[in-house]
Amino acid sequence: MSAAPSTDNAQGADERLRTEFNDWAKAGRGPSMEKGHQPVGEQAIRLLEIPADGRVLDVGCGNGWATRLMAQQASHGRVVGIDISDEMVDLARETAVLSNVEFREASAERLPFAENEFTHAFSMESLYYYGNILRALQEIRRVLKPGGRFACVVDLYKENRPSHQWIADLKVPVQLLSIVEYHSLFEAANFVNVSDQRLYDPTPVPEGYAGGSFKTREDFLEYRAASSLLIMAEVAE
Repeated sequence: MSAAPSTDNAQGADERLRTEFNDWAKAGRGPSMEKGHQPVGEQAIRLLEIPADGRVLDVGCGNGWATRLMAQQASHGRVVGIDISDEMVDLARETAVLSNVEFREASAERLPFAENEFTHAFSMESLYYYGNILRALQEIRRVLKPGGRFACVVDLYKENRPSHQWIADLKVPVQLLSIVEYHSLFEAANFVNVSDQRLYDPTPVPEGYAGGSFKTREDFLEYRAASSLLIMAEVAE
C-alpha cells in the first residue's frame, strides 16, 4: 500500500473526478447508472439489514437512487448521500422527497462527519475511483459507530476479466485490485469480520447485444458470470 498523496495531489485528483462525474451528470447518465446498478445494489442493501432507526451514509451516491431506497428502510432514522460531483448532488436533491434524506458534496477521503455518527455505510461502484482507498476506508470506519456495518460493491476487480475493458475508456485513473487486496485494505483500515461474496444480476443479456459497455456479448456474459463483488465489514464493538 502506497503512502498517502500530498494535499495538493489529493485535491487535484478530487477535481478530476468532480469534472468527470459532472460531465456524466450533464450527459444524463444518472438514470442509466441507476438502471444498471440497482439489481445488484438492492441485494447488497438487503444484506446490510438497515433498521428503522438506522443512520446510514451512502458513499458516492450519484443521483441518489440507493440513498432514497435506504431512507425508506430507515424510516425513523437518517440517510446521507455524498458525492464528489456537485452536479450529481444537485440531481439527487431534485428527487429527495423524503424528510430523512440529505445530500452533500464531499470527498470520501475527507468525510465532513463526526466519529460514530452512522450505524451503516454503503458504497456502490465508487471505491476503485479513489486515489487513496485506504484513507477512504479509514474515514468510513471513523464515522461508523462500534458495531457499525459497511457494504461495498465493486464490478471492476481483477477476477472479473471483462470489466478491465472499462479502464481504457475512462478519463480518470482507477485502481484494479484483487479480492485479496481489497481484504487487506479493509483490514488495514481496522475493519473486522471482513467477508466477500458474489452478487448476480438476473437481468437477461439481449440476444442482439452488439457492443456498449463490452466489446462482445460473450464478454458481457462472462462479466455477468463473474458477477459483482460485495465486501462486507464491521467496526469492532
